[in-house]
Amino acid sequence: MSFSGKRFRRTGGSNLEDFLKASNLLDAPEKIKRLLETNAPVWCFTKIDEETLSFQLQAPEMNVNKTFKLNQEQELNRLDGRKVFVTFSLEGDNVLKQRIRHTDGKIAYFRREFGPRTATMTITMEGADVRKAHIFYEMIE
Repeated sequence: MSFSGKRFRRTGGSNLEDFLKASNLLDAPEKIKRLLETNAPVWCFTKIDEETLSFQLQAPEMNVNKTFKLNQEQELNRLDGRKVFVTFSLEGDNVLKQRIRHTDGKIAYFRREFGPRTATMTITMEGADVRKAHIFYEMIE
């Protein structure tokens, strides 16, 4: 995993506001919407072993630390208390995929592609009018 232990911060995005409206993610908690729309959060994935990743997110209003087994669906509670089912998988050495299955049946896909000092996250949502958005990140020291 070429990205293990590297910290990233958002630098920009495309189509995010329209995507949030079209995918009904606007009912997400205000904290989540602010995280998606600001540059403040810093995040990092770290390889613990061949099957396990740790995720850390640091933001002014919250810190999140989660551990995930690759290719295993895990039930999580969102900040608003709703349950979702999350699965992470690797594609090669520089792509991390995340599938989020909501209890209403909707599925969101997050594909993070890592370069030497940048990352691009592509978000898609099944059944949304606007099906794709991108968020761009740079590695921070």
